[in-house]
Amino acid sequence: MLDFHMPTLDDKPWIDEIFKGTEYFGCFCSFATLWLWEKRYFTEVARMDDCLLLRGVDDEKNTYYMYPMGKKYDIRKAIAALREDAERSGTHLTIYCAEGWECNELREVFPGEFAFAEQRGDYDYIYRTEDLINLSGKKYHAKRNHISKFVRSYPDWQYEGIDSMNIQECLEFAGTLLEKSTIGLDDDEESELRMENVAITKALHHFDTLGLVGGLLRVGGRVVAFTIGEPINSRVFVTHFEKADTDFDGAYTMINNQFAKSRLSDYEYDNREEDMDKEGLRKAKLSYYPAILLEKYSAEDISGKS
Repeated sequence: MLDFHMPTLDDKPWIDEIFKGTEYFGCFCSFATLWLWEKRYFTEVARMDDCLLLRGVDDEKNTYYMYPMGKKYDIRKAIAALREDAERSGTHLTIYCAEGWECNELREVFPGEFAFAEQRGDYDYIYRTEDLINLSGKKYHAKRNHISKFVRSYPDWQYEGIDSMNIQECLEFAGTLLEKSTIGLDDDEESELRMENVAITKALHHFDTLGLVGGLLRVGGRVVAFTIGEPINSRVFVTHFEKADTDFDGAYTMINNQFAKSRLSDYEYDNREEDMDKEGLRKAKLSYYPAILLEKYSAEDISGKS
């Protein structure tokens, strides 16, 4: 029987060990992602040999599972364990956010036993770090203009890395920005932002423990933007949060570029996570021209259905 439980900081060492040496590109492939968003997705973790298994609950209160993660695993054994857990929970196995190669593995090992559906809102946007650093070429002309305008408008701007000396300022900025951003929103939109703020607060309170890195932007000495992320392997960095006060025109573009210049040159790619089917967020992410749109699919077990 699988021991699914809500992740705690005590789980970090063994989960880190399972991810160590892997070449995943997906944003879920870090302990921080799982732990920071546990209360949003009710994410639970379980270990089976050298494999990480995940279970969660979606917005419609349906139980779902993630594809087994690790350097090595027996897919037949893992799927059998997930099927057993789903049956014991009174549901049937549905895997969310399966990547293309994972879907192909299911088709090969379990032919005709899974039905697949696109999850467009869960696609990861992955960028070449050299593009984010240099913003070269005609396609980034507007981004360069935003930065130029920011520099002209706020000549006293400063960039610095996040550390123990300025984390409290980031917490205060996040709280102030939350209250400002929720004005006029409906209940669902406000709830989403407040859950994000819970994750941001956890990240800042446990910044060093989680192995996070970040940068902030100041104007007139006060914080107007910050970004937080972490490497998930030697090639891929994942940006978890990027927040800016939109009263400062160009702040988002500026913090993105400054952080990339400061911290991302050692990585080939920056995964900036999904758009959650939000039109504005999708437009913003596409405006940076991702090198990879990491496709995600649901895989519903139909083997026991007549």
